[in-house]
Amino acid sequence: MLDAKRICIVRLGGLGDVINTLPALDALRAACPDAHIAWLVEALWHDVLPCPPRLDEIISVPKRDWLSRLRGLDDLSKLPADVARFARGLRARKFDLAIDLHGNLRSGIVTFTTRAPTRVGYAPAFCKEFNYLFTNEHHPIERGRMHRVDRALALTTACGAESVTGTPTVDVRDDALAWAQESFDSTALTTRPVVAIHPGTSRFGAYKRWPLESFNQIVRVLDEHGFASLITWGPGEYEMVVSAAAGTNAVIAPPTESVGQLAALLSLCDAFIGADTGPGLLAAAVGTPTVSIFGPKDPDVYAPRHPRARVVELPMDCRPCKKRTCRDPKCVLHITVGHVADAALALLSEMEGN
Repeated sequence: MLDAKRICIVRLGGLGDVINTLPALDALRAACPDAHIAWLVEALWHDVLPCPPRLDEIISVPKRDWLSRLRGLDDLSKLPADVARFARGLRARKFDLAIDLHGNLRSGIVTFTTRAPTRVGYAPAFCKEFNYLFTNEHHPIERGRMHRVDRALALTTACGAESVTGTPTVDVRDDALAWAQESFDSTALTTRPVVAIHPGTSRFGAYKRWPLESFNQIVRVLDEHGFASLITWGPGEYEMVVSAAAGTNAVIAPPTESVGQLAALLSLCDAFIGADTGPGLLAAAVGTPTVSIFGPKDPDVYAPRHPRARVVELPMDCRPCKKRTCRDPKCVLHITVGHVADAALALLSEMEGN
């Protein structure tokens, strides 16, 4: 199977899931050093993916454009032609092998559209929304608490690739790094160690958020110990970070125009503190030590893979849980400032010791 000359990886999103799939790409590249490897992904996550030689091509799935047409925000009559053009483009690439590392209906349809003669996916018990109907070679994986990195590697291993390190790495682009360095130079952040504070999560993961008041107190603790705080944020989160920074010496990060710019900012920081969310995985993937505050989800499955990644969690009978919402997320609300401060200061002290 891995004598294929043209390989397509399908992992459409989101941020953390794409990051956790990167070791699978590296396994494929090691097994097929001369193959052309492409990745089908939503445009929002382009900057997470590497340049050659790790990856040869990034193919954008225009999800937002299509949704805009479906919602009547753009000319709906153009949608069939857009989809047909996209499908022709995939078929024209003549992939030998497509590997669906996403495992849902959307990714299954996209994988099928490649018309690759070999379309590898998870066995029915390990995918969702009848994804297996769109692939023609199915592989089971271990049941139980498997980290997302290992889940992706299990499928590439089943294809014949040797397992590689399970530590995702994201390459910081030069233009983004220059922008981030200029942002740092325009503030007082260059005068002492900097800790990135990211209080937000996606709307989907809002029940994983630690209180803003607690983030505000963490900033104060860090300041007392001689550390500067850079509060990072995403779309729709500016008011949130203003609350987290209120009355402190924290610097609110400039708005980032891409995930690549956020990656560059995080790469210049000495540590990261945030919730169980994509930016925490991004920070670890650019080499920044992290403290992740875990509530409902299982860190054995979702925590950053990094030698200096720390998790703060509380043992509770109700966690880990699979709920999408929770009226009383005590698993995260009962984590104290002291818990997080102890983990962060211990990590920072360890770094200074080295």
